[in-house]
Amino acid sequence: MKAFALSTAAVAALAIVATSPAGAAVQTYGGPLAKVCYDHAVAGDGRSFAIDGCTRAIEEEALPAPDMAATYVNRGIVYMSAGRYALADADFDAALKLNANLPDGWLNKGFLRIRQGNGREALPLIQKGIEAGPGNQALAIFARGVAHEQMGDFQSAYADLSRARELQPRWSLPREYLASYQVSR
Repeated sequence: MKAFALSTAAVAALAIVATSPAGAAVQTYGGPLAKVCYDHAVAGDGRSFAIDGCTRAIEEEALPAPDMAATYVNRGIVYMSAGRYALADADFDAALKLNANLPDGWLNKGFLRIRQGNGREALPLIQKGIEAGPGNQALAIFARGVAHEQMGDFQSAYADLSRARELQPRWSLPREYLASYQVSR
């Protein structure tokens, strides 16, 4: 079965990349436990039973590589929601070991760095995710803008936040971030 990036829920997931629990979850149809893990990732549920369910999916379901990579990303999001950043990072690495071109693996590693206030480390990770072709371009561009903002590069941040707003005009977060900017000539 094919794993693919979630678009609509992923927008809500990064909706507050610096404060929200979830990142870009990867939908999987590989097995019932993997599906439940995905649901926990979308919900930003970091409770121990959510982590246990994701671990069971990885250990007990015979998932094809794309679904296994997706489940690692999703468990990483669940770990991130629980504030267990080292374990989240390890899961994103495990997913990327299975598929080095998995946009959500790179993006979530970047989201994690943003949560830690490290835009400088986040930026190249997010850029790799963008180059790999994310399912939600606006989410990825928005995250890159936040990374630029954390680095103090406000001109690049403004450009990315504006682009994210253009890509998804109904998404309020880019507009809210842009409201704090004053453009001068």
